[in-house]
Amino acid sequence: MKKIMNQLLEIIGAVLLFAMVGVVLWQVFSRTVLGNPNTVTEEFVRFGLVWFAMLSSAYVVGQKAHLAVTILSEKLTGTRSWVLEIVVQTLFLLFATIIMVYGGMNAVTLTMGQLSPSLGIPMGYVYLSVPVSGCLIVVYSLINLIDTFNTVK
Repeated sequence: MKKIMNQLLEIIGAVLLFAMVGVVLWQVFSRTVLGNPNTVTEEFVRFGLVWFAMLSSAYVVGQKAHLAVTILSEKLTGTRSWVLEIVVQTLFLLFATIIMVYGGMNAVTLTMGQLSPSLGIPMGYVYLSVPVSGCLIVVYSLINLIDTFNTVK
């Protein structure tokens, strides 16, 4: 399941990045050559960047490549290192569940009535990136916890 999620997030991330680069190139062309800048492109790229960042953060948690203060984990070995990994993954799980999924859904609900200025889409769709990313982090954290428990030291 982790492999499928990784591949899916890699494809979505690549498509988002490719689309944002294309839109920015169009914006530069329309501004400099045509003399008619398009505000829709700026908003699209901004919203795309939000989604890209949130999905990328979930992917990084799944890879265990997130930013970390490793001064403690580098000094621990054996069972203590194993316990620390369980604590870290449990904290990721709690944070993602409470703040990102629960809090994110509240933000989505509150902002569905607000429309973005240029695209005219509900802002809730932009904020939806938080609970979606949170759900992915929950799944990744559960997989990481299971893997950690299976490597009992």
